[in-house]
Amino acid sequence: MKNLHFKQLLLLSNSQKSGNLFKFKKKHNLIIADDNSVGKSTLAKLPLWALGCEPVLDTKWSVLDCKVLLKFSLDGEDYSVMRYANTIFWKKAEGKYKKYMGITGEYSKMFADLVNFKALLPNRSENAELVTPPPSFYFLPFYIDQKKSWTLAWENFEGLGQFASWKSTVIKYHIGYLTSKYFEYEEEYYKEQIKIKDLNDSIQKIDYALEVVSEHVSNKEITLDKKVFEKMTLEIQQELSTLAQEQEISLDDLASLTSDKVYVEHQKMMAEHLMKELDKDYVFSVENIQDDDVECPLCGTVHENTIVNRASILADKEQASNQLKNIVKRLNLISTKIQKQKNKTNDIKTKIDDINAKYMIIDDSKDIPLNEVIEKFAYQSIDRNINNTKKEKLVNVDEAKSIQKDIKKDQKELLTKERKEEINNSFIDLLTTYMKILDVEEINLSKIKTPLNYNGIIKEGGAAEGTRGILSYYLAVFSLVDIYGEEFKAPLIIDTPNQQEQSDVNYENIIKLITTKIPDGEQVILCAMENEILNDFKKNANVIKLDSNKLLSASKYEEIKTIFDEIVVD
Repeated sequence: MKNLHFKQLLLLSNSQKSGNLFKFKKKHNLIIADDNSVGKSTLAKLPLWALGCEPVLDTKWSVLDCKVLLKFSLDGEDYSVMRYANTIFWKKAEGKYKKYMGITGEYSKMFADLVNFKALLPNRSENAELVTPPPSFYFLPFYIDQKKSWTLAWENFEGLGQFASWKSTVIKYHIGYLTSKYFEYEEEYYKEQIKIKDLNDSIQKIDYALEVVSEHVSNKEITLDKKVFEKMTLEIQQELSTLAQEQEISLDDLASLTSDKVYVEHQKMMAEHLMKELDKDYVFSVENIQDDDVECPLCGTVHENTIVNRASILADKEQASNQLKNIVKRLNLISTKIQKQKNKTNDIKTKIDDINAKYMIIDDSKDIPLNEVIEKFAYQSIDRNINNTKKEKLVNVDEAKSIQKDIKKDQKELLTKERKEEINNSFIDLLTTYMKILDVEEINLSKIKTPLNYNGIIKEGGAAEGTRGILSYYLAVFSLVDIYGEEFKAPLIIDTPNQQEQSDVNYENIIKLITTKIPDGEQVILCAMENEILNDFKKNANVIKLDSNKLLSASKYEEIKTIFDEIVVD
């Protein structure tokens, strides 16, 4: 399998006038310190952050306002990426840097293509479409976070909730259930879904149009014999044909404008609702939350509640306000057009009334003004034409749904029963092997059948046993990616495996497992406190020892600043 390897990490804080440089080797790397709170976890997270992930970084680091430059390789080819805030600068080998103004969108697509990460997820927009998720979703199997990963699987980064129900799809892709061909089918399916939505929107507008036109036409039934119809037809041809055509067009235009108005009014209502919700969010963040962060009661994710985040709510509100103003402006314009169209329709009716004074149709002993006859036939013409259009669109909806059904059938056939059983059996074999090494065989695996059953592992055993169980799970998934996955293999980052006061024997088994069971070609970055148990790991590892100076050094500022100043952007 092709690999992504970290090579060098440079940090620069102009506000603190300090910087630093850290090197990584291809196999084992150990970030170590004699005590906590010196930046071990932050250093492990920064290569991921540089590439566009959102690991949890503490506020002490955030206030340093650092730029981060990562040098790495993909299948032996060298790349560099520099990140400052949410701006990314990217280049291959010795070329110039290309600037990306955000993580999602163009940058995420470029990065995913390079590491062959083909998963696609539907976004949360009203017109949901498939998009390439940001790099966090690629790195999920390769990073074990110190705070969350030991108690919650697949919760390594912030911002994952931007997609709904993503876990099943992403996990299945990483372990080999799903392939790039699956997402090619998924894109075809969503294209048909968008087509269906557009057709249904058109059908809804047609129904609006029919309703509007019917309100402007007499509901009297008109039955004329052939001679009377021919006489009326001749008179219309001679004196009223132009007016009849104008009235038909006028009614059609009025119906279209009215349906547009209904649609825009719905948009206005949604925009007003959004502004109210943003008002509530801002008031809540200012008046009800005293800290600089808040924990989501549903998923446990900790979100920042800083002045910057509160300001972003106000920015969202300003954007929503501008959108509402544009909608109101558009609504006023449509209303003006409707009034003009009504005036035009009334003018046509006045002209017809003038001619109608000379003509009167007798139908079943009833005197029917000629203008009502004209209106009735105009409506029948519109009704016939619109309903024919509606029927065509309904047929197109059925065709699109049929195509979707065929797509899902072909998509389902991609994962054979034999392939799925092979992956599941490999997972169980790996999991039980690793659990045996870590002495957690007492965990009940009877309900653990696939890599999707991770919650069953987390809930089993005590705190210490559970930690070793979840580590076994992560390493089993890491191995599955190596065996069955399509994407490049990223470095495995394990932040402080000595969780829940492991005994010396169990901690030694953990280090032994990491040292012996991960293939030689894989890069490993391990964070830990100084401990004699790590001596064997240290022998062949690149050791980065942090002291009380933490990550930045004033003495290295000028040297590091020179490197950053040489960055040239296209």
